[in-house]
Amino acid sequence: MAERRNELGWSRSRAGAFDACPRRYWFIYYGARDWWLSPPDSRTREIHILKNLATRFMWIGSVVHESIENVLRRMQSGERPDATAVAEAALERMRTDFRDSRAGKHRERPGKACGLFEHEYAIPVSDQRWREGAEHAKACLANFFRSPYPETFAGLGPESWLPIETLDSFDLGGDRIHVKLDAAFRRPDGRVEIVDWKTGRRDRGGEGGDRVQLACYALYALEKGWVDRPEEIVTVEYGLAGMTSHVREVDPRAIAEVREYIGVSIGGMKALLDDVEQNVATEGRFPTQASADNCRQCNFRRVCPDAPRTRGH
Repeated sequence: MAERRNELGWSRSRAGAFDACPRRYWFIYYGARDWWLSPPDSRTREIHILKNLATRFMWIGSVVHESIENVLRRMQSGERPDATAVAEAALERMRTDFRDSRAGKHRERPGKACGLFEHEYAIPVSDQRWREGAEHAKACLANFFRSPYPETFAGLGPESWLPIETLDSFDLGGDRIHVKLDAAFRRPDGRVEIVDWKTGRRDRGGEGGDRVQLACYALYALEKGWVDRPEEIVTVEYGLAGMTSHVREVDPRAIAEVREYIGVSIGGMKALLDDVEQNVATEGRFPTQASADNCRQCNFRRVCPDAPRTRGH
């Protein structure tokens, strides 16, 4: 496989990783570069394996999101998927993922087989907790089908569908900005509605949610020409656990603020690079936001030389 250029771009998840710990950010976006060219026992390959780990909570969220994505794509083709069958397919996938992770198959097939953080680091989780996770995923999917959205999407004409879970990008001041919307559609009144599914047990939408992420989605809609003005966009955080809906109308101030935020954020990332043009990054230039709690929950604690060592971990 030929070497590929590692281009600098910005996304909300990338900014979150950088803000939480620049060293973790380096591991995710630079540490495993061209890992397939490295020996099987190399640190680079190990970083790639660890990069692809998911905590059980992230895993549950991914299963739910991908299940809903599949439902919406089928609906776009005119199908009406059965809620019970969708939930059973998700649970069967979780059973397979769990077995693969526990057997260490993510080390045999990095990035292909599921690898769970708890298995990789031998963190005790009771069978009851694992069952609760599966039940939570099942409940989130059931609540999706109880929500207004299946009927809303079923009633859309072909011209009203907008991207579903599609990784896309746009240019902002010469920088590439990456987004991946959960769902978006054009309402009968001509406004665009952008929906962000939330799978956490706690509803954070009332506390502000991730306004940066939602504003970035709105900026994307404007850059793509879906609408002419921010006021024509509505963002929705839909909490699947409690069927809560937080609806916000976008105003020009939010767009201006997210533009400024992105500029400052990507400027901080560039400041630590050896070579901005070639996007070259040296591990030692990215400091560790080290603390026992943060590092204990980090995928890369095994390979990070600056992570604090705690008993039992």
